[in-house]
Amino acid sequence: MSNIKSVLIVGAGPAGMTAAMELSRFGIPVRLVEKTSKAATTSRAVGVQARTLELFEQRGMSSQLVERGNQGIAVSVYGGGKRVFRLEFKTIDSKYKYILFISQAETEKTLRDALERESIKIEWKTSMIGFSKTEHGDHLTAILRRADGSLESVDCSYLISAEGAHSTVRETLGLPFEGKSLDEQYALGDFYIDGDLPDSDLHVFSSEHGFLGMFPMGNKRYRLIASNPISKPSKDTEPSIEELQQLYDQRSPIPVKFHDMSWSSWFHINSRMIHHLRHGRIFLGGDSAHIHSPAGAQGMNTGIQDMIDLCWKLAMVLKGQAKDDLLDTYSSDRIPVIENVLTKTERLTHSIGAENPVFRSVFNHLAPWFVGTDFVQHNSTERMSQLSLNYRESPLSENHGSPGTLKAGDRIPDLPVTLLNVEGSADQQPKPSTLFQLLDPSAFTLFYSNISDPSKTHAEINGTLRSWHHLMHGHQIAAVQNDDDAFRHLFGSSSSILLVRPDGYVAFAGNEGSIPQLAKYCDKWLVAKPLPTNQEGRHA
Repeated sequence: MSNIKSVLIVGAGPAGMTAAMELSRFGIPVRLVEKTSKAATTSRAVGVQARTLELFEQRGMSSQLVERGNQGIAVSVYGGGKRVFRLEFKTIDSKYKYILFISQAETEKTLRDALERESIKIEWKTSMIGFSKTEHGDHLTAILRRADGSLESVDCSYLISAEGAHSTVRETLGLPFEGKSLDEQYALGDFYIDGDLPDSDLHVFSSEHGFLGMFPMGNKRYRLIASNPISKPSKDTEPSIEELQQLYDQRSPIPVKFHDMSWSSWFHINSRMIHHLRHGRIFLGGDSAHIHSPAGAQGMNTGIQDMIDLCWKLAMVLKGQAKDDLLDTYSSDRIPVIENVLTKTERLTHSIGAENPVFRSVFNHLAPWFVGTDFVQHNSTERMSQLSLNYRESPLSENHGSPGTLKAGDRIPDLPVTLLNVEGSADQQPKPSTLFQLLDPSAFTLFYSNISDPSKTHAEINGTLRSWHHLMHGHQIAAVQNDDDAFRHLFGSSSSILLVRPDGYVAFAGNEGSIPQLAKYCDKWLVAKPLPTNQEGRHA
């Protein structure tokens, strides 16, 4: 480990800080540079989705965020002077049955606290102004400009661009940022309100004048976003609270008075992405790789999850535990996710912002019936919360006869289970646990259940997978007594063996007859640890 050069991370926003946190957890040295002089204080992204909270929970961060944020349990959509429908999060498959509305400044503070625990310091007022496109064996070289204007040449093992929409790395590599700029202009503002607008909901007002959203930050504080502002946006001006009030009164049937505005701005929407996230020893993620409409509060969450997908792979390769091909799966995993986010946010932006009176009439009459069905309610909220995200088409996902609904590429949900011990262990008593408690974000987790002969299967797993034991933790699990419906749904009623990635997605799904295939899978992606030999030269 001591001979591993640092990973250089450019950009200390949510994506960059997540990358630094993840790599440091694995013991990988990092340098995190940020061109601005201090942490941002404006809210920008304001929604943390359930899947991000689950991943943060496994890293000891979610409770701090939840304590600081406001739980939005539904999305209320209005049109024609009334509420058209209410999309509720109560059915999603997570204990976080809400969008957590919280200033991005608070989210970043939580990430900085995590970095401090890992003794990582952000190098403020430090810009990366260039890097070598020709790689030198096991590293590349970047040029930093420090706060005093001096230049530093840095050798690093890999470079991660989390710089944002104006990425120097992306522009230097000449990567097409494909997509489009939407014509509409938007106004933003943060302020307090007087009135009866429930802060349990995200409120979306869709009208012939355009779209307006009210994001509840808690304690009567809201973020407003509105299309078609009244005045002409200019770099020399900011939206006034009077204009934001006028936009609200124009589009909302609920009387509310704005006051104490802390920040406002203009912006327009770009919907763009690159199509390859790895370029040799360089990776891009977050806004460096994709930007899109804020509709649905997807952007920051997608960037954070980019880095969680990348960094366990990068850490294992750097530590000699996995093969270099594993790094190519970062792009193949995340590009379909990014494409889906761009497509869905564009559609959502166009539908809620449509001004055509015929469309508005159809929307106001049909949407309550369509969205009111249980199927649409559940599936819409699962997608928005990013719980339905999966990697089933990833090269890392292999299925070999798993009997339950969990397939390779699926997210492991949280579920109460009984932890069993194999015969011969010191403690024979079953123990209550949950799947999340058993997952290890720093290693693979092997779950096996409904095994006909546990001792025999355990011995076969130990023998067949002994070259990779140091990279995984195994658990034999069963349903909680008298409550096995959910367990049987996920794992089936016959033997099941699941290998789970460090980011909580199933890598390999099979049964007790699939252990040889599991060994081949490990050999394909992971580096085997040499086995000890006895005096005769045979494996012990």
